[in-house]
Amino acid sequence: MACIASILSAACCRFRPTAAIDHDANRKASVPKGEFMTLRLTELCFCICLIVFTADARADCARPALTHDRRDAATIQRLETAWTLAFLGGDTEFESCLLTPDFTEIMSNGNINHLSEELDLAERNKGKAVTAPDMPPITVHIHGDVAVAYGISSEKLVDGKPYKSYFADYYVWKDGSWHVYFAQQTSFAV
Repeated sequence: MACIASILSAACCRFRPTAAIDHDANRKASVPKGEFMTLRLTELCFCICLIVFTADARADCARPALTHDRRDAATIQRLETAWTLAFLGGDTEFESCLLTPDFTEIMSNGNINHLSEELDLAERNKGKAVTAPDMPPITVHIHGDVAVAYGISSEKLVDGKPYKSYFADYYVWKDGSWHVYFAQQTSFAV
């Protein structure tokens, strides 16, 4: 990183203000010879920095649960379990990696949440002890770059009455991995 910064600094220090352009129709504007190379070096340094910073930003998403994705049902089922554990443990960084920026969810109460609300809900669980829940069987359908995982959640009490929910989580295959872009829950009395 320091090496790139020194190259960029050196390139910027050599960059001179552009020469005035003569707008005379009979003459072509010219760029001094050294200035063109300095501009190219600056562009190259900028591209290298962009690649380094992009790779660094994606390094946060290089978790075991998010790597080695395959286009198969087993991977989707593994991601469903990891997502549940991340939510229950308040791991918003994991969710930020798995969910798309335009993530939308229709909640069992009819509310429509987006990524920010999902992360806020997960944040409330931060620091809580996480025990692996009794996960229901999950059915997965994959069609090209899109997959859906759905099932029936475990029973829970709502206002003293037992309820279950149908759930569906929609995935898209992008840049070599699966990401959730939509989810829906529908509750029903048991």
